[in-house]
Amino acid sequence: MLRVIGLSRIHITLFDLEGKHGRIDGGMGVALERPRVVVSSEPCQTVSVVGLPPSKICIKEDYEEHVGLGHTTQYLLSVAKLISELNLEKKSATELAKMVKRGGTSGVGVHAFERGGFVVDGGHSTKVKSSPLPSDYSSSPPPPLLLRYDFPWYVYVNIPEGKRIFGTNELNAFKLSVTGADELSRVTLMEFIPSVAERDISGVLDALWKIQGLGFKKIEVELQSENVKNFMKNLYVKGFPPGLSSFGPAVYTFVPTRREGEELVSRFGGWVTRPNNVGARVEWS
Repeated sequence: MLRVIGLSRIHITLFDLEGKHGRIDGGMGVALERPRVVVSSEPCQTVSVVGLPPSKICIKEDYEEHVGLGHTTQYLLSVAKLISELNLEKKSATELAKMVKRGGTSGVGVHAFERGGFVVDGGHSTKVKSSPLPSDYSSSPPPPLLLRYDFPWYVYVNIPEGKRIFGTNELNAFKLSVTGADELSRVTLMEFIPSVAERDISGVLDALWKIQGLGFKKIEVELQSENVKNFMKNLYVKGFPPGLSSFGPAVYTFVPTRREGEELVSRFGGWVTRPNNVGARVEWS
């Protein structure tokens, strides 16, 4: 039997939807151990995925879609990886993503699947993608990986009651006017990323809170429910600056120890997880 043990991811921010400097999109995020997608070669159901032949496989573990944890990309890549391995094909996550048409906006989910950890992608050349579009509406190939580090902290995640933004609502959000991209670039390049490299959690959390009010992330936060925004404020007041993952409603923050994460769980609910620093795994038995 063959199993593919996948993952989820938090998406911290997109960088630039204007494309004034020859590239568009770009983003960064972190792979998570939990929740995850696990698929096996047991023939318990027929799964049909665009770009792949219908196959009888088994979905052993799965998680909710449209909550900001990258379910669609992780599910499709896990199924594609299983089928390619069964056919004795060693395809990369980028090759698989092209087959199932993912990575047309952010490359975070694709590169997280391949290598895990904290990843930063370089966006798309405007020669390939001329305007901002969500992945469901973009046929662009996955963008290049610029940087990858092992992520050193636990991740606290909560999905409060909020909006699930996808489809035409997501498409319309990409048409809104974006401000603060220049400041966002400085915060990410000169504070967030170096703080990850130096394992400075205070610098990361300071930058994370700033990011919530800049660029496209500001739009994502503004589109969420008052309940989600109030929850984020409550975490901040308690000393844990949070972020909204993608469009949400998933909210997250970083903690240095599992104990601190469990204290947040006991107070607010949610869960605490390790980062996934290895990517998806393939197991034969």
